[in-house]
Amino acid sequence: MAELQANGITINYEDYGDPEAPAVVLLHGYTSDLRMWRGCLDALTRDYRVLAPDLRGHGRSSSPEDGDSYTMETYAEDLRCFLDSLEVEICALVGCSFGGMVALQFAVTWPGRLAGLVLSDTSAAYQNEAYDEAYRERERRIAADQEAMARLGSAGLGRRAAATLADDFLAQGVRNRYASLSTHGYLGAGRARRERADLLGVIGARLTMPVLITTGDRDEVHGASLVMAGRLPGARVVTFKGAAHGIPARLPGPFTAAVLAFLADIEEGKPIAGTRTV
Repeated sequence: MAELQANGITINYEDYGDPEAPAVVLLHGYTSDLRMWRGCLDALTRDYRVLAPDLRGHGRSSSPEDGDSYTMETYAEDLRCFLDSLEVEICALVGCSFGGMVALQFAVTWPGRLAGLVLSDTSAAYQNEAYDEAYRERERRIAADQEAMARLGSAGLGRRAAATLADDFLAQGVRNRYASLSTHGYLGAGRARRERADLLGVIGARLTMPVLITTGDRDEVHGASLVMAGRLPGARVVTFKGAAHGIPARLPGPFTAAVLAFLADIEEGKPIAGTRTV
């Protein structure tokens, strides 16, 4: 573990692999932290330097109390300052779910700093008329959890979530997970994802780097991911059959293989566009 000061906060991160190798930066999902990437590291670090930060309000990074400090633009600026502090001018950026939203915001703001972009389990807008009911239902559940967090705090929300589980071991795990969350971070990140700009209209022009989109066909965000893919005809889209939300953590081996193949094709100048199911 290491930490640095960037954009007025402390960012906790891990730095793996050869520091002289090309950099791959991993951005975790909402309510998660850098540990979600554990299963991907062995394969990635063979050829790349891998940087995995805890995002603002998550893990061991700062969780400011000011709700206005949580915007998607601020998350992108955190990342820019983080990369500048480590003297990383160009990298491949990988984002899962909420991390994918941050990655998209960074990519449309500073496209020249990315050699490649991987977007997993994510969407380019909070709401869109093309989104399906599965996506909308997921967002309603997240909104209800945010309201409960505001009333009950992280420990109270954990107790409520654990009450639905019959297995004592699993229930305690859920309570522990929620108790470790920052209430300010949880609500702030939730606000940022809800109030983010609709990027569907700009990604086709702004994402000038090669793009890989990965999605699971059982993920409630699957339809929204395909809407995003429809705006990026030059992207590579890989759908994991039978996979739910959180592919990098659920299927780290197949996911990492898809990322490595994508990065290798970039380096060799091979065509990127295409769609396949694995």
